[in-house]
Amino acid sequence: MQNKTATEWLEEARANGETWVVQALENIAAQPNHPGCKKDYPFLSSVVIFHFAWTKTAAAQGFDYWWGIYWSIVKAENQNK
Repeated sequence: MQNKTATEWLEEARANGETWVVQALENIAAQPNHPGCKKDYPFLSSVVIFHFAWTKTAAAQGFDYWWGIYWSIVKAENQNK
């Protein structure tokens, strides 16, 4: 699998119908200097876990919200191996 930028992974997820992508992009834009950011990522799950701080998202989101999304992505990635 080829590494992709966070935006490339998220645009692919959006094309696949993921509804949380807009929130992820907004969180990334709001946290441009997040220390976990990388140039590219091996998986979509790595974007979600590293590219922005879950605890610094809107009140309707937060850690539990993103933890659930992260694990659903990991399960899907494991099924596609």
